[in-house]
Amino acid sequence: MSSEASIEGADSRDGADPSGADPSIAVAAARSPEARSELLRSIREHNQQRQKLMLEALSLSGVEDGYRFISKGIPQSQLFMLELIPVLHELYISEPEGARKAILDVGPQNFAGTALLRDLHRDNSFNRLKLDVTALDIVDEFDLFREIIAPGLEFLHQDIFDINNRAWDTVICSHVIEHVPEPLEFLKQLQTLARDYVMVACPWNENPLVTNSHINTIDKSFIVESGARNLKIYTNYCWGKTCEVCMF
Repeated sequence: MSSEASIEGADSRDGADPSGADPSIAVAAARSPEARSELLRSIREHNQQRQKLMLEALSLSGVEDGYRFISKGIPQSQLFMLELIPVLHELYISEPEGARKAILDVGPQNFAGTALLRDLHRDNSFNRLKLDVTALDIVDEFDLFREIIAPGLEFLHQDIFDINNRAWDTVICSHVIEHVPEPLEFLKQLQTLARDYVMVACPWNENPLVTNSHINTIDKSFIVESGARNLKIYTNYCWGKTCEVCMF
């Protein structure tokens, strides 16, 4: 190989501009006030367009106040998931670094919590536990919203009782069981889908029921009857300081 060819190959590998242009000039131009202003304008336009798309997707989902949903519903879902993640890590603390687990999130609604779980455990993250995350819901009204909040996330629009050919290492069910009829049967089905663990979080001892869509009170008698273990009762600031939440 000639010296000229060697130099040319080295330049290509090092990312040099084959046109011979001085890269320092391009960097200087990118740092100019004009370039910065143009980029800032593009960023703001992107953010405005993203919010517009979110509001349109929520409107098609039947949400009347999209701004409230975005400002309150998304952070609430993220906080619910943040409370579960340390417990999930504890469950797999004995696994070797880089272990991969399949996780099913049942009833994710707006997908913000599911997206957080997935993004914190991606292959290219620093997290030593890698997760393949799937979301499942019996309704798909927020599917368009998912395309914005959690693009690429696997979503199953199914009833959990219709799944009989697939399982996950851990099944997560956050603030769902208080909404479903026959919660004991629901919990048993979650267990059939999990190879290792089922993690449930919900309001604790909500009596009387204070949320219109809640139809179940999860209390000590339910825990005993279901055989649930590792009960933890705590305060969730999105749920309210005067109301308690449980995890089992």
